[in-house]
Amino acid sequence: MAGIQSNNGLVTGIDIQGTVNQLLNVAAQPRTQLANATKQLQNEQVALTSLTALVVGVQLSTDRLGQSSLFTSSNATSSNSTSLKVTVTGSPTVGSHSFIPVRLASAQQLTSTLLGSKDRTVGAGEVVIYQGGFLDDSASLDGLNGGAGVARGSIRITDRSGASKTIDLRFAQTVNDVVDAINKTDGIQVLASVNGDRLKLTDTSSGTATLSVSEVSGGTTAADLGLSAISTTTNSATGTSIQALSNRTSLNSLLDKRGLSFPSTGAAIKFDLHDGTSVEFTSTLNPNTATLGDLLSAINTAGNGKLTATIATDGKSIAFNDTTTGSNNFAVTNPSGSVAKALGVEQSVSGTTITSGRLVAGLNDVLLSSLNGGKGLGALGKITLTDRAHASATVDLASANTLGDVIDTINQAGNGVRAQLNRSRTGIELVDTTGSTTNPLTVADFADSKTTATKLQIAKSVTADSIDSGSLNKQWITENTQLKDWNQGKGVTFGSIRFTDSAGVESAINLKQIAPKTVGDVIKAINNLAVGVEAKINEAGDGILLVDTAGGTSQLKVADVGAGSSAKQLGIVGTAKHLTVDGQTVSGIDGSRTTQIKTTATTTVSQLTEQLNAIGGSFSANLLSFGNSGVRLVLNGTQTGVAGRVALDSDLNLGFSETVAAKDALVAYGASDSGGGILVSSSTNQFDSIVDGVQLEVLSTSATPITISVNKSTDGIAKQLKAVVDQYNKVRDKIKSDASYDSTTKTAGILFGSSSVLRIDLAFGKLFSGQLNGAGSIKSITQLGVRLNDQGRLEFDESKLNAALASTPEAVQEFFTKEKTGFSARAKDIADTLAGVKNGALLSRNQSIQAKIDQNNTRIANFTTRLDKQRRRLLNQFYNLETSISKIRNNLNAINSISTTTK
Repeated sequence: MAGIQSNNGLVTGIDIQGTVNQLLNVAAQPRTQLANATKQLQNEQVALTSLTALVVGVQLSTDRLGQSSLFTSSNATSSNSTSLKVTVTGSPTVGSHSFIPVRLASAQQLTSTLLGSKDRTVGAGEVVIYQGGFLDDSASLDGLNGGAGVARGSIRITDRSGASKTIDLRFAQTVNDVVDAINKTDGIQVLASVNGDRLKLTDTSSGTATLSVSEVSGGTTAADLGLSAISTTTNSATGTSIQALSNRTSLNSLLDKRGLSFPSTGAAIKFDLHDGTSVEFTSTLNPNTATLGDLLSAINTAGNGKLTATIATDGKSIAFNDTTTGSNNFAVTNPSGSVAKALGVEQSVSGTTITSGRLVAGLNDVLLSSLNGGKGLGALGKITLTDRAHASATVDLASANTLGDVIDTINQAGNGVRAQLNRSRTGIELVDTTGSTTNPLTVADFADSKTTATKLQIAKSVTADSIDSGSLNKQWITENTQLKDWNQGKGVTFGSIRFTDSAGVESAINLKQIAPKTVGDVIKAINNLAVGVEAKINEAGDGILLVDTAGGTSQLKVADVGAGSSAKQLGIVGTAKHLTVDGQTVSGIDGSRTTQIKTTATTTVSQLTEQLNAIGGSFSANLLSFGNSGVRLVLNGTQTGVAGRVALDSDLNLGFSETVAAKDALVAYGASDSGGGILVSSSTNQFDSIVDGVQLEVLSTSATPITISVNKSTDGIAKQLKAVVDQYNKVRDKIKSDASYDSTTKTAGILFGSSSVLRIDLAFGKLFSGQLNGAGSIKSITQLGVRLNDQGRLEFDESKLNAALASTPEAVQEFFTKEKTGFSARAKDIADTLAGVKNGALLSRNQSIQAKIDQNNTRIANFTTRLDKQRRRLLNQFYNLETSISKIRNNLNAINSISTTTK
């Protein structure tokens, strides 16, 4: 073969390649026939695969008809969808609900004073950003009157001039809302204010008639606000107390919402009694759901008559009474945890009663025990105030229980010093009102060893007109803090956190696996690790503190694992630093939610803006240009709702003021023209839990009620039946195209005569046209509007389905959903016999075809091998023929040459 250099023989001129190809074409005819048969099988296989998929589609659509949830689905409509949008998210109960969208959620905006230009330097100093610990939170109306709340409606106030006005309080959420509504009412000259746990009205009309408050339309709003008894000819009147404890008071609302944390093991409180015996109270209460009544009942059960716990007569504390007799002191201690300390009852007395500290503050007030990170300020004494006109006064704060008591007592001192909350609302400010600039404004500790001014952080002497305490560190993060409320309501993304102590010991917690609900759950999980790390609430009461206890030579390190961010969100990611805790220097990580930014003498307004934005999360910083007038630095909250509130404190004279307040969205459920119903808030404009299975979204406010109607829906059933019809008709179309015979062209489809197609036709024909015994009173799907037409396709008459659903909805559901004998179960059985993974006819046929294809391909490969060998043999034969003929020709030439020579 190697000697042949062209298609034609060099000696004979024969077309060798062409001749060999013709001979092989004849020899290859069996292979060609086999290849054509294989292609036919492959086409059949493709068609069967497509048909199988369509049959599976029928099964999936009929499976949905077998789900009971399809027959219990509902739809919801809004009578004013432009104001209140409704979306079904679950399976709500049929009914109607009335709502008034009261307010949309808003994000906070803070704006600085005019700053000259973006290149102006701000100077060396500090900007502090607070996310909590605010002292001006107003009491919710729902928590007043011992948790009974306030029935929202309207009240009528008549001033001493005789003028009378109705004040609409249907949508008041807090005590401040009530005060603002009264103070903004035109037509009467009455000012409202808060006085401890009561509301106070002051008449400014100079009239001589009676100042009075009355109910409107038979409501109880005035009574619930403690104002219904006001009827006086004096210029002011104070209502009755509306802030007190009751059995229904929730434990998590106590102590300015710090609540109580019970130890997981051991006794929470131990009572040593006069008779020498002891009572130990071990709590099984959930501090986030239990009430004060639950706590008192549990203690009384443990006391077994020897010890009783009741709400004290002041309505603000708890009284523990020792009913035994003997010579021993009555004492309360903390065996485990810190409940007794939190209640302020860690003491020993010779008497029979120990009373807790104040557990609730005033209406717009904060307990002193909540300050200093929840440790309180301890016993207070006297302070001396000297105004700038050099008038001095001594103020005794020994009886103060709240910050409001402190402010009120200072303001009653009689000199020119006024106390108020500071600009950031995290501390107090003392302001000189004399106008004098001769002397400094001075606040000093009295010589009573109480260091009261120092504790209040106001022991200063300044030539300015005010003294600012800075933050008094009201505790707002506790072990009871819900993780869903963390990070301004954004919550915590659960992932894994790795801890490496200073000795190099490493361990990790998987929050996704633990699924903690509270900060305390996270702290407990960390403290259970086999590493030298102690977790607790930090000293400022605004985050988690990690302290290294391993005493190694390295530094404690905390890191998120993989792409997680749990540690970062909790504020504990990073490397330990030297910290001062309880007066001791320790190595640890302070996860404070308060952020500080340091500036230098060269820091510009533009650079400060960049620093603020680098913090990220709670706000974005922008510069607004006012041309030649200068710029203002604006902070826009990134989270709507009250939880998104921040405050800035600075010594840089930036003059930030709140231009937009962070507010929750409000809807009033069941509100009417006379009553406010139940007021519900959300940090966003969406409400997911008012009506179970329904989401509401406030798009705009409305002055009139909007009806949300929830009705049982049959749309899903009809829609699913249409899906079944459409899916089966796709099967019919496929059969028509692949299994038909055209007598005109005498051509047949690829599946013509297939037994598999016949099985599909017969099985589904029986399902859709025959009777189904055992499926209830409805015997056939034709009774529900689904029938086969003369073309073998399904048609659906929805009116028949609707009629059946209207008359016998239970029978319709039973027909489709009954286990084993219902329509859906029968359809699944048929689909399984046709397209099931185990012994499905279509799958079996497909496998049979594949086996034949594999066999044919093997035979084709063998044919090809034999033909290749035959080609080589034929070519060699032609080569040998050329060689032989060449030799003969050479011999003839030699003979002719000899003959010629002889002649």
